[in-house]
Amino acid sequence: MSVAAETGQGVRAYGQVLRLPGARTFVAAGILARFPRATLSLGIILLVSAATGSFASAGLVVAPLVVGMAIAAPLWSSRMDRHGQSRVILVSLGCLVLAASAFLALVLTGSPFWTWLIAAFVTGAATPDLTSAVRARWTVLAPPSQRTAALALETIADQMVFIAGPPAITAVAAALDPAIAVLGSLGLGLIGGVWLASQRGTQPASTPRTERRGVVLPPAGVIPIALACVALGGVFGAFDVGLVGWAEVGGRPWLAGPAFSALAVAIAIGSVVTGARTWRLSPAARYIGFAALAALVAVGLPFAQGSVPVLFGVILLLGLAVSPVMVSGILVASARAPEGRVTETLAYPTAAMSLGVPIGGVIAGAALDATGPAAALVTIAVSLALAAGIAAVGEAILRVGRSDPTP
Repeated sequence: MSVAAETGQGVRAYGQVLRLPGARTFVAAGILARFPRATLSLGIILLVSAATGSFASAGLVVAPLVVGMAIAAPLWSSRMDRHGQSRVILVSLGCLVLAASAFLALVLTGSPFWTWLIAAFVTGAATPDLTSAVRARWTVLAPPSQRTAALALETIADQMVFIAGPPAITAVAAALDPAIAVLGSLGLGLIGGVWLASQRGTQPASTPRTERRGVVLPPAGVIPIALACVALGGVFGAFDVGLVGWAEVGGRPWLAGPAFSALAVAIAIGSVVTGARTWRLSPAARYIGFAALAALVAVGLPFAQGSVPVLFGVILLLGLAVSPVMVSGILVASARAPEGRVTETLAYPTAAMSLGVPIGGVIAGAALDATGPAAALVTIAVSLALAAGIAAVGEAILRVGRSDPTP
């Protein structure tokens, strides 16, 4: 995507992209379809911890779930490119219902713990990345001049789900039952997924390939950003663990929820600004630059932990700095997607982030246990610096590769 093609038009840009034919309906369907990927892990934590009385066991069960999601997302998305989104979405949702039902049955009947781990992995592997399916529709519907606003809108939709989803599923689990909360998350995702599948007019055209393909590998141009997104996912895992630890050590565990919401709200606001601006830098340069800026902001987190207002101020600044990173990563992937592999290519950044979340959580948890919340908060800045560094090195390697003459 050329930088010159990105013509910001202020907040009006969002109204313009939403007026494109079919845009509003697939955006609405996509919001509902996101719920399983956004809330299923939390629902399973609540379910398993209630069944076993152990949050450690819940964490063990969630790990294969997240790994399954990260591994299978590009595979489902690749099939969407090949066979059409509608058919594959319906098949994947059927697999998800069967796998999640089996998982719930195993937990509720007290089956051996190892069967829970297997069922959690299968459930994760059956969960399609419908976020990439929605983003792929924008690459068909929105012209390049409106692509930044359209993909920023998708980041805003993500944050809407992450703001509303966890409190809702927690409330249902507390008021009724964790199993009902899991079923509610699946139900919303099923409604959104079927609704999205029914909208065939806005899906990218399928591109059947006659040659056999073995292992599905990402296109070379998206590998640097995908690898950097593993570190970016680590930011969110470290943030979750670090802020929970900070709140509990301070004797105010209820502050963790507002801290999560503050970050999500700031990312949503930052995404609005990102999509409305005219940018002179390329998306890859924005990814690197804003990741480095966010790392500098995150350095302030451990120093601000002694004051709730100051810490929340730093969190808001962090969200504003991280939002252009998230939007730019998707822009890079969409611009470098080979013909016929758009949905698959767009799945790699989100899958990489999903894979990075538990890694960041484990590292931050170890730091928290060893020295306290300050060390856990430091891992957020380190993860962002890694994201900037990995992307910068990867882009440099790509540039050298493109400049090398063919022998």
